[in-house]
Amino acid sequence: MNDKKKIYKIAVHTGVIALMVFVISLSMFFIKGMFVNPATSKTGGYFVNDNYDKPSMELSQGETVVQEFSASGDIYGVKVRFHNAGQPQKGSAKVELIDKNTGEVLAFTLANTETMLNDSYTAINFDSPYLCNDKKDYLLKITPMFENPNAFMRIWQSEENNSIAFGIISYIANPQKTYSFFNIIWIIAVLSAVIIYTVCFILKLKKENVFIISLLCVSLLFTLILPPYSSPDEEAHINSAYKLANKMQGYSENDLMNETIYRRGEDYSNIFEDKYTTVFSYEYIHDNFFKLSKNNEIVPNSENWVVYDFNGVYTLGALAINLGRMLHLGYVPLMYLGRLFNLLFFALCVYMSIKITPIGKECFMVLSFLPITLHISNSFSRDTFVISLGFLFVAYLLKLINQKEKYTIKQLLLLLVICVLLAPSKFIYSVMCVLILLLGKDKFNFDFKFKRMSAKKFNATVIGLAVMVIGLIVIVLYNTNKWVFGAIASSLVNTTPIETLLQTNPDHTFNIGIMLQNPMVAVQLILNTIFTNGAYYLKSVAGGVLGYNSIYISDAFIFIILALVLVSTFATPDDKYQLRKRDRFSFLAVFFLVLALVVYVGISWTPINYKTIYGIQGKYLMPAMPLLLLACKNKIFTVTKDIYRPLCFAIAATDIYVALNAFVVILQR
Repeated sequence: MNDKKKIYKIAVHTGVIALMVFVISLSMFFIKGMFVNPATSKTGGYFVNDNYDKPSMELSQGETVVQEFSASGDIYGVKVRFHNAGQPQKGSAKVELIDKNTGEVLAFTLANTETMLNDSYTAINFDSPYLCNDKKDYLLKITPMFENPNAFMRIWQSEENNSIAFGIISYIANPQKTYSFFNIIWIIAVLSAVIIYTVCFILKLKKENVFIISLLCVSLLFTLILPPYSSPDEEAHINSAYKLANKMQGYSENDLMNETIYRRGEDYSNIFEDKYTTVFSYEYIHDNFFKLSKNNEIVPNSENWVVYDFNGVYTLGALAINLGRMLHLGYVPLMYLGRLFNLLFFALCVYMSIKITPIGKECFMVLSFLPITLHISNSFSRDTFVISLGFLFVAYLLKLINQKEKYTIKQLLLLLVICVLLAPSKFIYSVMCVLILLLGKDKFNFDFKFKRMSAKKFNATVIGLAVMVIGLIVIVLYNTNKWVFGAIASSLVNTTPIETLLQTNPDHTFNIGIMLQNPMVAVQLILNTIFTNGAYYLKSVAGGVLGYNSIYISDAFIFIILALVLVSTFATPDDKYQLRKRDRFSFLAVFFLVLALVVYVGISWTPINYKTIYGIQGKYLMPAMPLLLLACKNKIFTVTKDIYRPLCFAIAATDIYVALNAFVVILQR
């Protein structure tokens, strides 16, 4: 009988694994046919579009506009953004690809101007693609021919060089490289699904081990599809890590004035540092992933965007940069090493959180698998450090609240260290540290010198220590976030009426004084934001918008992920502790206090002529999200079986498709 059960289990597991491999492979075949293979894809090639600025020119009958560019690879067409005079004009536009050196017309087509989208990008394929493997200089020539002789067409231009900003030719630099990168993604997706299923349902591993293996598998997929510089503000975080690495190498503050950073001359690439990831980013990574540095000499670079905050959040990135230099790693592997260091720190903190928490292991696991959390933890972002410590703080606090033994000095010191590191990392999360007041006073162990101390002296001593700790945190916060204190102090009083400011300085941002003098304006601003952007904020908490705020994930995946987040709040047999009412109220109060601070910071960035709050993102709530989920966890919704492993597999498998969804969006750019 046992043998039959084993055979049955093996057959079931084998069948499920085979089905997963088939489904993922089928999806990859679809992606390849629709978006990778230039012969069959919808667009007939890959399109890369430059940014455009406000100035425009009018193209009348017979007038021509020309743009120069260089490319190496097959050229299938052009993607153009036209701005018409009110409505599409009847006629055609002659689009020619010309060899800059010889003047020979290499490819052309006549585009129907009436079918062109107004104020949007239109893909125009040449009648026959120009096939070339060598790098050459080209001219793109566009000549409109309208039926109405008085008609004209406006074209957006670059303000700097007066060339067509949107008219960048779409070309495939080397299709084989794109295929190779695609195949790597395919292999990783299949292997990740198989490994995650195995650790969740076949191997009898501890929950924290199931988590860390699954996390590393999905993270590999995320960090390749969303490479360095694609995370929000990652450019600034990378530069800040470089600057801290410079300090570790002995550079003084005078050497690092005016945002000067010392980095290797080869640590620079327009393609790699394009925050709007494209197929060309993948080709650059494919060519340089295993390259070593040819010249390790460090040179100064000025005018770099850095973050002036607590340097501790960039320690891991700085250590990785210095280690990479010692190992003579090239630019691409150096950046991935920094990301790996941050990921391992995040994985270790959440691993320990899941291991030690007496309640809500599913909550910590699911929050770690949210697409936005995966994207941030696989980057140089300082939010990796903040989220890691936020999760660890809540889990360790729950461990201390739940334990029956008295607290040891080591336990309290560790909790203090977490607080002192968390508070200055981002000042809005310092309020989480007040939750240490939930610790049971009867569990403090002061047997040595405090054994005979009277109650009054004991209370005075505890209050004195608390004041010292709070003072230490405030000092660290002030030294690392002086601008915050200065902004708050200067905004308490506002003497100029908002009506006057709207006329004289409409870009002036909101502050406390303005909001107190104009409460209805503040309320209207908040309500407009909720009605206009509420759905976006909900999606952004889960990760519906990845990359540099430009990769939108299908709502179907976000709905599944939010449903799994809800399931993670169900009470399970594994929960060894139930939050008291005081704990629930405190957790909710602190979470909404963090939310209020996030909103206030967003308002302080918002010009007074805006109708919605500027700059709010769901990721800002992530360090405090365990407080919300744990406060919602109660016996009203209870499951009788342990759901951790099925939940882990479900959200990790969904993440694989979220990553592939992002891959498709990038391939269509």
